[in-house]
Amino acid sequence: MSSELPQLQPLKVLNLREHIEVLLRDTILNGAFEPGERLVESAIAEQLGVSRAPVREALAALEREGVVVHAPRRGYFVVEFMDKDVEEIYSLRLLLEAEALRRAIDRCTEQDIAEMQRIVDDLGQAALDRSEPGKIVELDLLFHESICQVADHSRLYAAWQSMSTQARVLIGLTSRTHYDHPEQPKELHQRILKAIRDKDLKEAETILTDHILDAQRRALMALERLREINTAGNR
Repeated sequence: MSSELPQLQPLKVLNLREHIEVLLRDTILNGAFEPGERLVESAIAEQLGVSRAPVREALAALEREGVVVHAPRRGYFVVEFMDKDVEEIYSLRLLLEAEALRRAIDRCTEQDIAEMQRIVDDLGQAALDRSEPGKIVELDLLFHESICQVADHSRLYAAWQSMSTQARVLIGLTSRTHYDHPEQPKELHQRILKAIRDKDLKEAETILTDHILDAQRRALMALERLREINTAGNR
């Protein structure tokens, strides 16, 4: 596990806590910190040119989101997933997104379809570029979020948002290491979109289910690989 802090630029803004929170969240989601890695308040504060207080407040906010965990007398760590956590996150995604899909398929307008197509196209380009892994993660979940928004169910959407940040961490791991071909992300989401456009609920549900279960499988593979690396490094 790396002990070196990624290079962070000093901040000169009024709302330090909020900006530090955004910066750290993005840094974690982009994979600069590994699951289980310690986030040292003093080191972060020094690199950003701020006091430790707003850094501590930002880390506490990220803990509420489930992105980091706090261990008494040890500090904050990037959330480290067990296999059960992965199963829970992806089974919840499947429940929420299948219902969202059922509600959204007859509610989708041409404008909604066009917006989803833009996201799919951007996702395909980002996957081919491979220069911004965080962008792949963002666009992947943005497509699924769009379906939840079109479903027009505020409580379902709130539940989806509550687990989406942890899902982003897992997607970040798998999008960097376990897509066999760079065109895969676009192809997968294009098939879902085509079924939505055709109003073929059964086909859309089948593809979505396969996609989420495959993502779960790849997340478990990525975490196992990280465990093997960390075990080898500690020998």
